[in-house]
Amino acid sequence: MNNTLQGQVALVTGGNSGIGRGICLDLAKKGVKVMVAGRNTTKSQETKALIEEAQGFAEVYRLDVTDADNVHNVVQEIYKKYGRIDILVSNAGNTTGPLFTHNTPYEEWDNVLKTHLYGAFNCVKECAEIMQEKKYGRIVITSSLAGIHGLTAQSSYAVAKSGLVGLTYTLAKELGPSGITVNAVQPGFIDTPMTEQQLQMCGEQWKNETPMRRIGQPQDVATAVSFFCSPETEFITGVVMRVDGGFMLNLSVDTLLYKFASGEFGK
Repeated sequence: MNNTLQGQVALVTGGNSGIGRGICLDLAKKGVKVMVAGRNTTKSQETKALIEEAQGFAEVYRLDVTDADNVHNVVQEIYKKYGRIDILVSNAGNTTGPLFTHNTPYEEWDNVLKTHLYGAFNCVKECAEIMQEKKYGRIVITSSLAGIHGLTAQSSYAVAKSGLVGLTYTLAKELGPSGITVNAVQPGFIDTPMTEQQLQMCGEQWKNETPMRRIGQPQDVATAVSFFCSPETEFITGVVMRVDGGFMLNLSVDTLLYKFASGEFGK
């Protein structure tokens, strides 16, 4: 394994479960010192235990990304301890509903946008200053396919994920001169606690409509994130990578034509 990430320090928000946990595990396996950050420290400790079981290194920090003071204090604590923050993975997220837009309470709309947009802003604001001093950094933001085509009854989530794409592009322009790359991943249907109910209802349909014929796993997203975190990707910035098994390429007519061409129609 190429250990170009060995010894680097990463702050991963929302690292206590699902995609975030997968990212933490993958980075740790590559020799990164992983700071697992989230509001649920019990689950963060579970992530830490899994990392240590795999002979990796992790620390747990209680972090509410919507609280600017909390973010500042955590980032400064990490910086004082290690003298560096090489990687920021802004992954913390939440959702509500399902609720149509006109039925969404104001407080739920605010909660989702604050977690995704203000959360990313707060973390980037604190980490970018440290990275600029070092003239090096890797920032990866978790968006979603919902940020491309919307999501029925999840408008706050779709709006937030779309906004993170705009933030990614803007940060790539602003921070590039300082040697900092900024990229985003857009996961498709990934098997996580957040999607458990939807997968129970629609998992087989989604699998059949995905060219790779399976539901994504957190490791699939983690692989893309680790790619963006590599020092070797210094000329790759402002990129939004879909990690969806080709789902976005497929239309219902494609599924029908595939069945005709392969002889599966009517079986």
